Amino acid sequence: MRFSFCTLLEQLNVGAKYSREITRPVAFTAIKINSQTGIGVNQNIVFDSVILNDGGGFNAYHGLFTAPVTGYYLFSTTILHTPHSQELHAGIMHKGNLIAMIHGFVNVFEQGTQTVVLKVRTGEQVWIGNRDYTNQYVYGDYYSSFSGFLLHQLE
Repeated sequence: MRFSFCTLLEQLNVGAKYSREITRPVAFTAIKINSQTGIGVNQNIVFDSVILNDGGGFNAYHGLFTAPVTGYYLFSTTILHTPHSQELHAGIMHKGNLIAMIHGFVNVFEQGTQTVVLKVRTGEQVWIGNRDYTNQYVYGDYYSSFSGFLLHQLE
């Protein structure tokens, strides 16, 4: 048992040499107070009330997070889709690529959530976007949110 414990300690010490301390915290939480109507295909879903924006990466006007440092980030979003004649397909987007999809069913209030971990480089952006149908409606009143934070800094 002693040998395996010492080996584990050695591995942790070696890993610590290559680990990088977070030099400044990066974290944001934004919510929708105002509902957003008429959302087009590939249009950002905007979260108009910023609760936290340490590191200054989140832009509430455009609904975009721009990474101030390279690292592994956790992002989470919850969207409340209002009764509508079309489904909502919203996605967590990174560099223009769909990472995870959120679905809202037709003619009912439905709330969807996704959480992902991504490697994001300095200057790259992450956002929530409408994917497939025009004229979408996302409910505000504190029911929809977008959050993220730096888990591990790489550079």
